[in-house]
This record gives sequence, structure tokens and C-alpha cells, in this order.
Amino acid sequence: MSAIPRAVAGWQIVPELVRRDIRVRFAGARFGLLWSILNPSIQLASYSLIFGYLYRGPGEETGSAFVASLFCGLWPWWGFQEGVMRGLSSLVDQSALLRRVPMAPSACVVAAVTSAFVLQAVGFALFLAVFAFLGIISPSVGWLALPAIALVGWLLALAASLVLAPLHLVIRDTVHVVSAILLLGFFLSPVLYSTQWLPPAAQALAALNPMTGLLGLYRWAVLGVPLPSALASLALGIAILVLSVLARTVFGRLRPLLDEYW
Repeated sequence: MSAIPRAVAGWQIVPELVRRDIRVRFAGARFGLLWSILNPSIQLASYSLIFGYLYRGPGEETGSAFVASLFCGLWPWWGFQEGVMRGLSSLVDQSALLRRVPMAPSACVVAAVTSAFVLQAVGFALFLAVFAFLGIISPSVGWLALPAIALVGWLLALAASLVLAPLHLVIRDTVHVVSAILLLGFFLSPVLYSTQWLPPAAQALAALNPMTGLLGLYRWAVLGVPLPSALASLALGIAILVLSVLARTVFGRLRPLLDEYW
């Protein structure tokens, strides 16, 4: 574990934690950052082949259109999922550092979520360029909104992580519960499908899922489809707000007890 100067405290330590996290994740790996792109690429190709070609029903999107829509669903989901899981375990992973360096525990959560999003953003940008070159996706002015949309996804993952990280520090079963919830959430979110395929009643229910609004924003920016419904956008904003308030409450209540678990 590389040493971090004790003089570096507060939020100034976050960029160093992000760089350190990325280095540690690929330390000793011959292909380094390539693995952050290769594994998602295999999953994208597998889902595209199975659901875009082999099991495509009549009237559904064509193969290339499905691949483009799937890309806009899978990569943002991976960023959210990895951000939450790494943020959730960040206090446990960095407990030795927190014992030595005077810093806000929440800085570790911010750094873990940020490093996950940075790696996923690299893969997203690379495939966006490749798909544009192959003609699967057409470049548009909507791409300019992608950084802001990615920031919204980062805020959602960060708010959830700030709630879960102190809980996981106290109750280690938290990671297993969250992992199961995310697996269920993957299929309840419009990652592999469009909400337009659902019955009207199910569409209204799906709009309450914050990921519906987030994935809808990505598809709007990249594919030029209509913006997500007002209900889906409102649900996304409320989720971020509620989780942020809850995170402040959880950290405030558990902060006096956290030092016992470092």
C-alpha cells in the first residue's frame, strides 16, 4: 500500500485516492486498463447476439438498432453498479488508511465511486467512437450533453454509496443484500429492453425506477430518441435528493461509532 502524506487531508486527497485505486486494481496485470474494456465488450457482444439476433421477436428493433440501444443501457448500468459496489466497500477497504491519515471517511467513498466511473467512461467513449465509425450510431449534437448526464449517474451512485458504506462497515452482510438487489434491478431496469415494449400500466410503474430516467437520458443523447417522461425524470431527481439527505443522516448517526471499526 503506497503511503499518502499525512499533510494531505480533507477533500484534497480524493484525486490521489482515485489514481491509487486505479493503479491497485490493475497492478501486475499485463494488459492493465484493457481489462476494464475487454470484459464489458464480451458481455455486450453476448447480449447483442442473444437478444438482438437469436431471440429478436417480430416488430422489435433491428440488430444494429438493438446493439446501439443495448450499448446505451449496459454501459451506464455498469458504471452505476460498479460505482455502488466499490463505494459500498470503500470504508472497509481503506480502513488502514483511515487509521493513519486524518481525513473525512466520505472522501474514500467519493474516490471509489469516481474511479469506477472514470474507467467505465473510458470504455463508453471508446465504443461510442467505434460504433460511430461503423455507422451503428450517428454523431449528433446530443453527445455534448453526455458529460452532464454522466454526472447525474455519478451523483446517483455516490448518494447510494454514502448510505450503504457506513452500513456495510457495521453490518458486513450488506454487500450480499445489495448485490442481490442490483441483480434484480438489472432486469427491472430498461437495460435489455425499451419501456415502449411494456404495457401502458407497466410503463408508468417502470418510470418510477430512477434508472429508467438515467438510461433514457443516455439514449436521448446518443440515439436521438425522445427524452424520458417527466415522471421518469422526476423520479431520478427525487431519488438523488432523498438518498443525499439519507446519506447525511446515516453518516451523522453512525459517525461516532465508525472509529471502532477502522
